[in-house]
Amino acid sequence: MIGRTIHINEPQLEFGQGNITSDPRDGLILYGAYASRSGDTIKAGVIGTPKSIEAYKKFVVTMNAPMKSMKWNKGKKAFESDEVQRPSFPGFHAVLGLRWLPDPTIAIELSERKIYETLKFNKINRKRTSAVVDLFVKEIVKQTRSEDASVDIWFVLVPRAVWKQCRVESWGAQVSKGTLQFIADSKHGQVPMFSADQEYLEEVERFVESSEDFRHLFKARMIEEKIPAPAQLILEPTLEFRDKYKNTPAAPNMKAHIAWTISTTLHYKLGALPWRLANTRDGVCYLGLVYKKLKDKENSIVASAAQMFLKDGDGAVFQGNIGLWETRPNEFHLDRKSARDMVALALSDYFDKWQDYPTELFIHGKAEFDDKEWDGFEEAREELRAKTKLVGVVIKDSAPLKMMRVAEGQASHYGLLRGTAWIINDREAFLNTRGFVPRLSTALNLEIPNLLSVKISKGTADIETVLKDIMDLTKLNYNACVHADGKPVTLSFSGIIGNVLTATAWRKTDVRQFKYYI
Repeated sequence: MIGRTIHINEPQLEFGQGNITSDPRDGLILYGAYASRSGDTIKAGVIGTPKSIEAYKKFVVTMNAPMKSMKWNKGKKAFESDEVQRPSFPGFHAVLGLRWLPDPTIAIELSERKIYETLKFNKINRKRTSAVVDLFVKEIVKQTRSEDASVDIWFVLVPRAVWKQCRVESWGAQVSKGTLQFIADSKHGQVPMFSADQEYLEEVERFVESSEDFRHLFKARMIEEKIPAPAQLILEPTLEFRDKYKNTPAAPNMKAHIAWTISTTLHYKLGALPWRLANTRDGVCYLGLVYKKLKDKENSIVASAAQMFLKDGDGAVFQGNIGLWETRPNEFHLDRKSARDMVALALSDYFDKWQDYPTELFIHGKAEFDDKEWDGFEEAREELRAKTKLVGVVIKDSAPLKMMRVAEGQASHYGLLRGTAWIINDREAFLNTRGFVPRLSTALNLEIPNLLSVKISKGTADIETVLKDIMDLTKLNYNACVHADGKPVTLSFSGIIGNVLTATAWRKTDVRQFKYYI
């Protein structure tokens, strides 16, 4: 049948004791998390200024208490809200059954004066960011290497000034072309002897090849240093439930929302899933391709992949090779060898986890797969003798089509239902992953939603099954406790992963767990 409209039901999630519902907040309130972690008390490491550490302790006390969902009336007075989309928060221990104590296991105090001096005296964006990241990472490395005490997670308390001044497009000069040329010449021994000492060269090269964004560079440095505990960055305004942009109190209905999001993120980073998909197809996994241009290098990009194993809902990150993968503006393709290496990593990782290869591997990308890279994908499967069916799916979030709800004889206030899809043929369709959600009595968008354009580019699969899988993947963002995302998790984190992997000079890493990147 061609040109038909269907509706895909809201994916169901599994929580404690096998109970099922569609909204993460409902499931956690009613049934608790799907998986619990070993040990009921969090061993927290905290690093920040003395002021922010005290604010952290008060924040933890607040997080363990119930928070009613509130909203403002016309007179800007808060009153209790009954909005389903912003539910009240019962308290951290009540939701997840974990003890999060105000006093951390390890507390590292940083001088507020030192941080602000570092910001002030480094006028180049990257140098400023690199220097501030060093203040935090060096202390964590020192603590990790020297103390017997270990922690489950590091809470990194970031001053608002660091957030404002250590990100892309923050104030400051750019690295000059002369400096870049000096670094290039020094690598080839083409600078005069004694013109600069080795320590200075290494310092300059380091910040030149670093990210301008504090978060991305910090995550990359923690991975490079092989710090065993994942990190959770929290801005100082968040500790007081303030808006980071205006530094004013956050809207009343955002306080409980912040608590929900930090709680599920923390639970996931501690090694346990808050929820998982209830109706997964056994033996099926998904690979999302990531491409990121390297800094100060023309036409070079780095490729990596984020894989989500639907059997347990967890994810892994794989690094690919550097190459001239940009075949046209913002369109990227691997060569045969790099494509083979990428899928071989993914299949081998799956085998190590489940002692078998997946029955199906869906590869999600934003551009059509060309024959050379697809031959590489197939070659990996053949070399490993895996009986895995490969399917290439192109997903774009800027479809040249809008769909609107027309309600005969009644006001149309609610918009198109989430899960509505228009199937063009047996290989192409448009899918609405935002739209109106009956459970929330509202839509997941402010305007007419953009549809996802979905196309089976290589291999064969049932188009309805592909659409259903994409809907499932919009429910696996443990970094935000929301009803659903607009994009599948295989693509929604591609930018973050690419930014972390390219935040420093290119180095291979064997750190694959997703929790270290988000």
